Amino acid sequence: MKRVILCIAILLVIMLLCTASLVTTSRYQYVLTQEVRDLEQAIYQKTFEQLSAQAAALCQKWMEAEHVLIRFIRHTQLDEITSAMARLEMLAKYGDLSEFSAELGRIKSLLHHIYDSELPYLRNIL
Repeated sequence: MKRVILCIAILLVIMLLCTASLVTTSRYQYVLTQEVRDLEQAIYQKTFEQLSAQAAALCQKWMEAEHVLIRFIRHTQLDEITSAMARLEMLAKYGDLSEFSAELGRIKSLLHHIYDSELPYLRNIL
């Protein structure tokens, strides 16, 4: 009987940790996607210096989020976003707006992919 109770307790802990990781991923995905959308809207409304500063702030938020997400998400996916975020500031600073906009779209896509790949769908399990 003790083994059954222990197995149920372990199962509940695993389910709680999985739910917590999914909620954390969802929260970061929502916040960072909103920041990227704000940056997309600011492309033609702000100067290159303002855009560069906003991109640097987004990169800083990503670095903070990455330290949390790295505990339960594959590193290769996070590294792709990190490299894209690192390019944003310089692209904005030197006025390469087409490449800047493309990187923002790529970041949004990667953020959505990370969240989608963490959902407990059959295609993600197999």
